[in-house]
Amino acid sequence: MNDQVAPEPSLWTCFRIQARVIGALMLREMGTRFGRDNLGYLWLFLEPMMLGGAIGVLHKASGHGMPGGLDPLVFWVIGYIPFYLFRGIINRAPNGIAGNQSLLYHRQITMLDIMVARHLLEGAAVGIALMLFLLLFGAVLGVWPDQLGLMVLGMVLMLGLAQGLALLIAAGSVYTELFDRLTHLATYLFMGVAGAFFMVFWLPTDLQRTALMIPTVHCFELVRHGLYGTVVPTFYDIPYVLGWVTVLHLLGMAALRKARRHLVV
Repeated sequence: MNDQVAPEPSLWTCFRIQARVIGALMLREMGTRFGRDNLGYLWLFLEPMMLGGAIGVLHKASGHGMPGGLDPLVFWVIGYIPFYLFRGIINRAPNGIAGNQSLLYHRQITMLDIMVARHLLEGAAVGIALMLFLLLFGAVLGVWPDQLGLMVLGMVLMLGLAQGLALLIAAGSVYTELFDRLTHLATYLFMGVAGAFFMVFWLPTDLQRTALMIPTVHCFELVRHGLYGTVVPTFYDIPYVLGWVTVLHLLGMAALRKARRHLVV
């Protein structure tokens, strides 16, 4: 009697398994970071709302006008929210593997699963905060998004950039604690050039070309195009950002695979 070989699982089956794994990891991350009560879960999106709102109110209270006649409150809040997503993912990257190393005992859980689950949770929280702000600005100030889809695309690309960098940082943190000490400083220094608090059309022509070399600037310009439409000029190149996202992810996944061999679980 011939032994029958079990059929290989289909691609869809593998996808469903990994989706369940990532979903379970997201729930675990929520419980770890915010506790098991509902108020703890609310902090997921209350934190970015409070920080973004505080920055917007401070600049609104300063009474300074903005190029293009933009409302300072809306501009600064919508600028800070995407950067909060970027900063949150990057700053938590050094502890992403170390804090969840015991999970790697399970054969179906990989380092990439752990990182993706954390980043999807971060993206969902910031996305909820952004949607609530947009509803508030629309209802109170009459400022509704011109093309919501472009805003969502800009946020997704920002998430992709941040995740690619986070994979590299997490892999490097397996070897040295230097990343944990430098990432917070680096993100604060990067805030000034990331594109969160300026628009490309404000800059001289030479500086515009320099600014557009930074991929996050394109994401902010894309978000603002989705918000303001043609009220103000915007500059962005989606294929350029996708190229960055692809390269960072390929390097990050390769780095994680190599770092996995150095972990003792």
